Amino acid sequence: MFIGNVEVKGLARLAPMAGISNAAFRMVARECGSELTTSEEIDAQGIFRKNTKTRYDIAKYLPEEKPIALQILGADAETLVPGAQWLQDQGADIIDLNMGCPVKKITKTGRGSALMKDVPKTAKILAAMRKAIDVPFTIKIRSGWDEKHLNAVEIAKMAEDVGIDAITVHPRTRSQQFSGLSKWEMIGQVVDAVNIPITGNGDVKSMTDARRMAAETGVESVMIGRGAMGKPWVFDESFDELDEQGKYEYQTRVINRHVQLIMELFPEHVGLVQMQKHLSWYAGGRERVRSFRVELFGARTYEETQGVFDRYWSSVDPSRIRQLDMALV
Repeated sequence: MFIGNVEVKGLARLAPMAGISNAAFRMVARECGSELTTSEEIDAQGIFRKNTKTRYDIAKYLPEEKPIALQILGADAETLVPGAQWLQDQGADIIDLNMGCPVKKITKTGRGSALMKDVPKTAKILAAMRKAIDVPFTIKIRSGWDEKHLNAVEIAKMAEDVGIDAITVHPRTRSQQFSGLSKWEMIGQVVDAVNIPITGNGDVKSMTDARRMAAETGVESVMIGRGAMGKPWVFDESFDELDEQGKYEYQTRVINRHVQLIMELFPEHVGLVQMQKHLSWYAGGRERVRSFRVELFGARTYEETQGVFDRYWSSVDPSRIRQLDMALV
């Protein structure tokens, strides 16, 4: 699939997730097979006000990540246009506008999925952004604000008309947040309505799910979000072919690499939160995970956290992993 002039290899890629899809996790996902990744949302107001955290922490990426899509969040052309231009100047290969975040603190200011409520206003914002940047421009949307306002198809047609290069559709409404089942048929309706590439997102937990979504909806690519948390190897088709010992060794390498990146890229007071959060997810579906998590989140330094995890991980019986995972389904 091509998004503008950027080739997206492979079927599945990592979805942008606030507080999760930072450079360390994106790099790990890329090394596991996500050929293109998208940053977590970058606030246009923060860029406009030259906020250091926004500009140099959240927007930071590694050279090895290219091509990289940087996602911007905002509610008006006055900040989104210069924000998108700044991200382009930082080397973004693709600019993605967040039109799907359902969180109240975001939507109450007109950002995220609130942009789907006023189509004419949003059309003007998209047109202004399209005119201001030269790199491919994409949007990520939901099926609509609520069940009474399912306007993903309308939004997609409008976006195509103003020159958007591709669209990602998460077929839950804003009202659903992340609950209930996503309605993949809505993705298929968007695919049928426009002639630009569509990526599907929602309830994809494996490459088998990704292939099924592609077959059922006609999308050219699939984003995996929550299904990759604690399982970035989900993007590697060869992972399922390994025996349990092979999987355990693969996972150990990935986890160690992720921990290394966190320690290299974040100051300890920030990275400690990231490390503990991700190590907790990596332990999911295994033995004694509850007691391990209590000890993990009680650690106060990188070294202490690493020690807690290493002791736990070395005690895990690889032959039990599949049995425990099955029991949790």
